[in-house]
Amino acid sequence: MKIALCKSHFFGPVSGADETLVTYAINLRRAGCDVHVVLLYKPAENDRFYRRLRHAGVPIVNVIDHSIAFSIVRRFRSLLSSFLLLFLLIPRTEAGLRRIWQVLLDLIARAHYKHCRAFFTAADYDVLHVFTPDTGTILFIRAGKEVGVPVLYHELGTPQYLPALDPYYRRLAKVLPLCSEVAALSPTLARQWWERFPFLSTVSVLPLITEDSETLNVSLGLARNGDGETIFGYAARIEVGKGPFVLADALAQLRQDRDDVHVRLAGTGPAVQEVKAHARKLQLNGSLEFVGSYDGTVGCSAFMRTLDVFVLPSFAEGTSNSVIEAMAHGLPIITTNVGGSPDLLTPDAGILIPPGDSAALADAMQCLASDPALRKRMGRAARDRYLKLFAPDAVLSMLVGTYSRLSGTNECEASSSNGRHPWATTCHQRS
Repeated sequence: MKIALCKSHFFGPVSGADETLVTYAINLRRAGCDVHVVLLYKPAENDRFYRRLRHAGVPIVNVIDHSIAFSIVRRFRSLLSSFLLLFLLIPRTEAGLRRIWQVLLDLIARAHYKHCRAFFTAADYDVLHVFTPDTGTILFIRAGKEVGVPVLYHELGTPQYLPALDPYYRRLAKVLPLCSEVAALSPTLARQWWERFPFLSTVSVLPLITEDSETLNVSLGLARNGDGETIFGYAARIEVGKGPFVLADALAQLRQDRDDVHVRLAGTGPAVQEVKAHARKLQLNGSLEFVGSYDGTVGCSAFMRTLDVFVLPSFAEGTSNSVIEAMAHGLPIITTNVGGSPDLLTPDAGILIPPGDSAALADAMQCLASDPALRKRMGRAARDRYLKLFAPDAVLSMLVGTYSRLSGTNECEASSSNGRHPWATTCHQRS
């Protein structure tokens, strides 16, 4: 069975969709599957996701050898990012630039449809696994349908997505009926997408896979060597939708009564300078620390081991890679009650709060900062839930079973030491 994991290009350095595709590919390769990563455009040689795939021996194939138009648009966007602070001074400029970026990439991608179809005709894949609605999604789905290859579309987000993504989802709705199967990341998300697209007969569940390396296992159960402070950590793109401003406000409220709490933010994004300015305005005096982005499982583990609690106050979220990584490291979680988060956490493993509510976030942080024993119990429960739902052993057999069903083959075997996945039978289906 020959599997293609498809995406138009890597968005990095902090992209949940890129992380999901790469982790799937690496674990499928380890399980002995014939898996390729198929990108519409060639990635940069120094791209972190590209380097990880090459190190793991996963073949990376690009449909378009060289697109001058895409190269120009990508360089132009990179240039704009360098001067982003200037553009942020102009109201609605960021939203306008994002819209222009979307339109240009869509026009470029459409011009490559015939090439894409010819590529899949010659490649002889058994299944195309297409991730989340980027500019190449429609091309991959249409081409797969036309050449007779089963297409699995895997939605990584939530129907309560941010308004900036609406153009992608309007275009996606036109091609979803061409897919052999549509999957979401959790039971709640599967039901929500099934309701969002009433023309779909079924929506199944395929969870994320998060690595559980030996380095990670060594860190479990060890107390952080701190100085009496409670360290809260955030790892995501630093943009409004992920809630860093809410986190800064909550920290300011918390530090009115105590000075032994600290927040570490890992990631990059368009709002870095704004969040720094907001922290100065709140007079947080260094208690909100920016540590940049980390690379791979080693960097992730190094960051997580510096924390006591993980926090992600997103306004919209599908299933967060960083939350699951924190669960794998045995950390208690505070996150918002949005998207698939209620499926991730039971009350013994974390605290769910309303999105945008800095007072509720401050209360949750106060609760965990004041009770080390509760943090430890919640961390153990989070770790146990990770092993049942998101460890490679738990998910691989479910994933491979889906490929085998779609392709009618059974050439790739991946056993599970944890038995049947709790979500394996979840599938929303119309009568």
